[in-house]
Amino acid sequence: MKRPSPGLGTKLGISVLLAAVALLGALALLWVTGTRNNEALVEQSSRAILDNALSDLQLRGEVTLEHLAEELPNLMYFYDFSGLRSALAPVLARDDVEYVQVFDLEGRLIHDGKRVLERFGERMDDPLADTVIAAVGRPEDRPLALWSEHRLDLSRTLMLGSVPLGGVRLGLSRGAADAAVTREQAELTQRLRGRFESQMHWLFVAFSILVLGAAGAAWLIARGLLRPIRALAAAADRIEHGQFEPVEGPNPRGDELGKLVQSFNRMALSLRDHDREIRRLAYQDALTGLPNRLMFRELLDQAVGDQDHELTGLGLLFIDLDDFKRINDTLGHDAGDLVLTEFARRLQDRVAAFAGHSEAERPVIARLGGDEFVALLTGGDIKERCTTLARSILSSLGEAFQVGDRQLFLSASIGVSSFPDDARSARQLLKCGDLAMYQAKLEGKNGLFFYRDHLRAAAEENLRLEQLLRESLERGEVDLNYQPIVALDSGRVVGAEALLRWHHPELGQVEPDRFIAVAESSTLIDELGRFVLARACHDAAAWQESCPGLRVGVNISGRQLLRRDLVHLVEQSLAESGLPAACLSLELTESSLLHDRDLAAETLLALRQRDINVWLDDFGTGFSGLNHLRQLRVSGVKIDRSFVADILSDPDDLALSSAIIAMAHSVGMRVIAEGVESREQLELLRDNGCDLVQGFLLARPMPAAEIAAFRPEPGLFDPASD
Repeated sequence: MKRPSPGLGTKLGISVLLAAVALLGALALLWVTGTRNNEALVEQSSRAILDNALSDLQLRGEVTLEHLAEELPNLMYFYDFSGLRSALAPVLARDDVEYVQVFDLEGRLIHDGKRVLERFGERMDDPLADTVIAAVGRPEDRPLALWSEHRLDLSRTLMLGSVPLGGVRLGLSRGAADAAVTREQAELTQRLRGRFESQMHWLFVAFSILVLGAAGAAWLIARGLLRPIRALAAAADRIEHGQFEPVEGPNPRGDELGKLVQSFNRMALSLRDHDREIRRLAYQDALTGLPNRLMFRELLDQAVGDQDHELTGLGLLFIDLDDFKRINDTLGHDAGDLVLTEFARRLQDRVAAFAGHSEAERPVIARLGGDEFVALLTGGDIKERCTTLARSILSSLGEAFQVGDRQLFLSASIGVSSFPDDARSARQLLKCGDLAMYQAKLEGKNGLFFYRDHLRAAAEENLRLEQLLRESLERGEVDLNYQPIVALDSGRVVGAEALLRWHHPELGQVEPDRFIAVAESSTLIDELGRFVLARACHDAAAWQESCPGLRVGVNISGRQLLRRDLVHLVEQSLAESGLPAACLSLELTESSLLHDRDLAAETLLALRQRDINVWLDDFGTGFSGLNHLRQLRVSGVKIDRSFVADILSDPDDLALSSAIIAMAHSVGMRVIAEGVESREQLELLRDNGCDLVQGFLLARPMPAAEIAAFRPEPGLFDPASD
């Protein structure tokens, strides 16, 4: 009996069943594939976002360090704490900056951007400190980047020319980057899951209504789901490689996947704009809109490289406003910014007029930082054109700067250097221009000066002398001699002034005026100051056994006076030596008191409260006056040797010396005359009421061991000898 063939219903059921099985298999495969793709997309996107966020964090940190590396060396070199704090404060104020530290070659903290330097001079002791300190001075151009779980530590060597001064260190929080990754990962996972579940729901609805549409529905789902995911993954890969382009092709979808693509595209465009803004900030001065130091160095390097083919020559104008600091100090930094902006505008106008209609001859101007600007010229007759432009710039300063209701008049010092006559590299060209500019300032400011070879030789000689002095100080080749101070009324030795002496094995006896000037232009003056104070207190303490009350005078530099730890340093030296405070006299110049009057007054008061004598040295050469003298509240004054030298032959010097003595006595102060070399000078000073004298007539500077036994020549102070 022949078996009946299946009916249409059976065939339809079998077909539906087979279709259902096939669709279920396809759905199962699609589910597995879609889930894996979603997970891969989330992981890849998260990694790309994290890498980009961390790269962006490191880039911003490197840009910040690059800016600080250009700005801080001079400030650190001169121990300009106010300038350091001004340079670091904006960086420290950023949300992602945990700390910023400037340190010396031994890892001792110089400044951390805060108003109060609580850890000044202390060596950095965090887990990364040794690695950071060991990297100072390394030849790599990129900063040292140390990643940890919560932050990025970036550090860079601070160079003054080719000499490493120390380093700057920046701590950036990873919190924002990690939070962004977590947030984006959660949002991406949620959206993908919602989209995927929605699509599967409609597929199951379609399966229950029309099984025969399973294959078509599967194809549509594959087309509508996997392609956008792959496009998102490809876009994420491009972002990872720095290509911030949106997902390619139109996106008419309005569902969750379409919204995800739109969000991804907005994120890519935002990252692209952010990257462009970072690059703009890296190459443009924010205040004036001129090219900054980084961009100018690249342009200068390119111009120097082009000279191998063009051979037309380069000219550099190094422009520095004279006494610009007084504007910031008196009117505030906002007024200073207005002046800098206006000066930049005048520079642009002069450059535009100078170039005429030829863009090829248009000089490049840039702001290196602070009140320093540069102009780069190319073409023939370079020195003549540099002179013309420099004089045009100087003439532009003849017009007053209007700041509120004030009119300010400024001048500028301009140094001119040329390539290849003065320098053979971009770095040398800048250095030569800088040296020429400083020479212009030394010659009276408000002018221009062309670089000459002796300027570089003098700068190199000073640098060499500083290094030799530093080494001699460590080897104990620097010592103190003492010149006795004698009371005119009794002829008794009441004290001695400590005088630095340096005998180098190769250079021989180096004059104090020579090496002290070099030390004062660097941080070495601080080390010399500490050495002199400690040694003088120790020597004077030894005198007390045979000569109780014999005082020692120690000269204090302007840089030392600006250090807030001066009083502590003096107390420490007294405590370690056992010298009574009344036996120590600190000698300050009038000019050193003018840098920061408030701090100077605070320091003088603290010293007087501790029974320490303070004398005003070189009196008469500065801003001497009765009111000024009364306000200072010092123990006494020293008449400068330049007045004593001509006191017998110059009536003006005699009148001035007599006036100083009378003025000091009127406010209860004593007077020392230094540089006394003849009996006639001694007698004239005694007749005019001078209290104390010192000079070659009495004794030349001598070792500490000879002071206690020294006695003036018999009869020298006897009134009968008049």
